[in-house]
Amino acid sequence: MTRLVPPLKAVRYFELAAEFESFSRAAEALRVSKGAVSQQVTKLELFLGVSLFRRAGRGVALTDAGRRYHSAARNAFNILETETERIAGARRRGQLKVTVLPAFASLWLVPRLPTFQKSAAHLDIVISAEAEVVDFAKSDAHIGIRYGTPSQSGLQETLLGQDRLTPVCAPGYAQSHEIRTAEDLARCVLLHDTFWSSDWPRWLAAAGVADRLGGDGQFFTHYSLAIDTARAGGGVAMGHRLLLRDAIDRGDLVCPLALSISTLDPYLIVVPDNAAHLDVVKRFRNWLVESFAAGEDNGL
Repeated sequence: MTRLVPPLKAVRYFELAAEFESFSRAAEALRVSKGAVSQQVTKLELFLGVSLFRRAGRGVALTDAGRRYHSAARNAFNILETETERIAGARRRGQLKVTVLPAFASLWLVPRLPTFQKSAAHLDIVISAEAEVVDFAKSDAHIGIRYGTPSQSGLQETLLGQDRLTPVCAPGYAQSHEIRTAEDLARCVLLHDTFWSSDWPRWLAAAGVADRLGGDGQFFTHYSLAIDTARAGGGVAMGHRLLLRDAIDRGDLVCPLALSISTLDPYLIVVPDNAAHLDVVKRFRNWLVESFAAGEDNGL
């Protein structure tokens, strides 16, 4: 049986052009001319007998057929990459370096990382947990997870999600201190972290008790230390609910008060332009979005 197989080089060029929706950026990633990308896309369109792109101003946009074929091509390359890693990975390992906030790394990413690692068994994943904003021009990181809006150029941004803030503490602490209203926090130790220093003041203002609470308590330079203290029964921390989803689900922490407010900024995935074409980066980015959305779907 004869297989109807498209020209693979043309498919690869098309897949990158579709990912960027730009022939110029695909050409930069492939280190070829824009004309070479256009030529390969035209070759694939002639093979398929359909238009994959339409002109949109100065750029291009995918047609309906183009979107379907891009999805198929991306899935095919992902499968091929996975099998290639499985067979050849023992003698040639790849590396993915991720820069991420320490709190996000310890509370959310690291517990879920084995799920992704199963699909990339021969990939070395390096987690660089840093509170400072990394300059990708001086770093070898392939992808980053940040809080707030990046100020650097040359980065592709993907919205990961917005979190919600609400006080959290150990179940026994909530019971022994009879926390039922915001006013009851007056007899509690409030646990602050210096990175998200505005969380408590914003929540207390929303609860209408900022004039009576907020200045006292314990202060930590790392959010995870405040959470560890709350888990141990040392006070009430301001909970980022999506980050603390696992601890809340296990019952290690409870949310004694119903009021929650949105964080000031969202979590973002950032990828430098020179790494955006890498299949493993795209796979990791897609996995992050899908995994984070699962927590949002649960109403956390």
